[in-house]
Amino acid sequence: MSRRGEVWLIVAITFVAFVLRLWQLGHMPPGWRDDELINSLVISQHVLDGDWAVYYADASGHEALYHVLNAFMLGVFGANWVGIRLLSAFLGTLTVPLTYLLGRKLFGRAVGLTAAAGLTVSFWGMMYSRFGLRHVLLPLLTLAAFYFFWRGFQKGNQRFTDYLIAALFVSLGFYTYFAGRGVPLILLAFMGVVWLLARPYFYKNWRGWLVLLGGTVVLALPLIFTLQAQPEAEGRVAELAVPLVEARAGNFEPLQAYVLTTLGMFHATGDDEWLYNIPNRPLFGAVGAIFFWGGVLLALIDGFGLISVRLRRRAIDPAGEMRGLAAIFLLLWWLAGIAPAFISVPPASLGHTILAQPATYILAALPVGRLASGNWRFGTRWTIASPPALLAFMAALLFIGTIAVRDLPDYFQRWPERGMVRFLYRADIQDVADYVNSVPDLTDFGISGGLAGLWDRIALQIGLHNNGDVRPRWFNAERALLLSPPLSFVGFPETAVSYEPLLNPVAPEVTAGYYRLAQTEAQMLAERSEERICFMNGLCWLTAVFAPDSGRLELGWQVGETLQLPAIPLISNPPPPGVYAGPRLQVFAQLLDAEGNFLVGDDGLWVDPATLQPGDTFLQQHWLPLPEGNGAVTAVFGLYDPMTGERILTTDGREYLSLDVR
Repeated sequence: MSRRGEVWLIVAITFVAFVLRLWQLGHMPPGWRDDELINSLVISQHVLDGDWAVYYADASGHEALYHVLNAFMLGVFGANWVGIRLLSAFLGTLTVPLTYLLGRKLFGRAVGLTAAAGLTVSFWGMMYSRFGLRHVLLPLLTLAAFYFFWRGFQKGNQRFTDYLIAALFVSLGFYTYFAGRGVPLILLAFMGVVWLLARPYFYKNWRGWLVLLGGTVVLALPLIFTLQAQPEAEGRVAELAVPLVEARAGNFEPLQAYVLTTLGMFHATGDDEWLYNIPNRPLFGAVGAIFFWGGVLLALIDGFGLISVRLRRRAIDPAGEMRGLAAIFLLLWWLAGIAPAFISVPPASLGHTILAQPATYILAALPVGRLASGNWRFGTRWTIASPPALLAFMAALLFIGTIAVRDLPDYFQRWPERGMVRFLYRADIQDVADYVNSVPDLTDFGISGGLAGLWDRIALQIGLHNNGDVRPRWFNAERALLLSPPLSFVGFPETAVSYEPLLNPVAPEVTAGYYRLAQTEAQMLAERSEERICFMNGLCWLTAVFAPDSGRLELGWQVGETLQLPAIPLISNPPPPGVYAGPRLQVFAQLLDAEGNFLVGDDGLWVDPATLQPGDTFLQQHWLPLPEGNGAVTAVFGLYDPMTGERILTTDGREYLSLDVR
């Protein structure tokens, strides 16, 4: 193949990679996951708000570089699939030609092209290129760093230009993802190997390596100082390092199990998280696994071949020596890349091993490169009868084809259709959004959810294209029922048994994912109401009914005027150290005995007050099972701010309302 043909081929591969990463990007993954929304709308938003830092303590700690880039996309395109996901699609696409460049430099064009094509159609490559997490930037920076490092190494670069560029990319990896801190360890280990096995290269390059290491340290100083000032920010590391903690306590069984599981992720069992994989699906099928482990074997043969030659003090040609060094470098990179999964939860994590992603596909492409060269054993050349180029081409097609046939349907069809994937990515909420978008007259309605943070609400808002004319109200049907507006999407969580008879199906039936559209009688609560007492924040009490047998107190409420609520900023989960992330409005309900002593209480607000509009009415249940042998005389209830504990008074100055339950 001519050089021009090679260039056009990698351009075509890159184009295919971009198409695969862009196609249906707004609907695949099938909705919005907490992590993705938190990354963009909380952490990246810090940058747009002018809160510049090298490290953010949100969500157990995040390096800033990806968020700076993502903030630009958000600022230009807004909170939608373009603003949140397109950056990852670009970065994941750029990783493909960089894999080719480094693979070519290390082992020749056949390896580079095959590795790039394999990554293009891989489940792993598409997974992290199609949602807004910072992991996707690390392989790109690592490839760039290693490319310039290797170019400087081959030249014996005395001008240090390549090493300075490599230092820049290595340090940028520090500001991207925790695993980037392992890159200097790979380089240091390789430098030690060169000193032991190829000392002339060491003497040619040691000054450049000092420049590389010194430059990396200098560029990393802002992050180092920041982490020293806030060591508690990296809580995620301690949360995940369960096998390491156990090993330090003398129990090595978890560590052993994690190592074996991680090594098996390439052929036997893979990441068990629905978020990023079909659970326990290995990276490669049978054919791909043969190529991969065959590549590992070839790299080991070349690496140990060089060691053997040096131990026997035999002469070796420069090409063979460089091939042995490249093999050792690749193995060090791969082992360091998968090592985080040895010591963290879960084993075989596709995210924790992201540093090893390009190395994995370069290793798997080594048999193709060996077929192309015909050089199968270290230091010897074995010629085969058939033209090596033809065999290499057929092997490359087999490798790439088997990945594509397996991984493309797995990613675009099987994975997003799994029930747990749909649940975790809120696909059913996206289905509701799609239905509402198709019915312009449906602007005010309720929707049931778990009310775990604000992320359900935001996922629906994005699905509705941030249309301010559509006003959904969120409530938890396990405890509450929205009466006005009368139309609600219900189905998750399961509606309370006592509320099911109050929900009438619409005709014709409307379903969206696991939701169904139902209707309530808007006047029901008004008819039962004897009086209306309003609180200072605009929420008004209408009814109270206590069932002694079940211990359930049902309260009816109406929004009298626009609710006056404290500012509720978006906060990551988990929140930064010392930051309150709970609700700012709750209803307290208590049972008291004849002397006014507290017997039992149940606090909660099972509607999202930020979504309520004036005139809305709802019921909610408080579960107050009485301690045995105690008799309740009075139920008291009212409103308060959970962050401050301050009670919200009624307009006539009362701290609470009371109901005789004898």
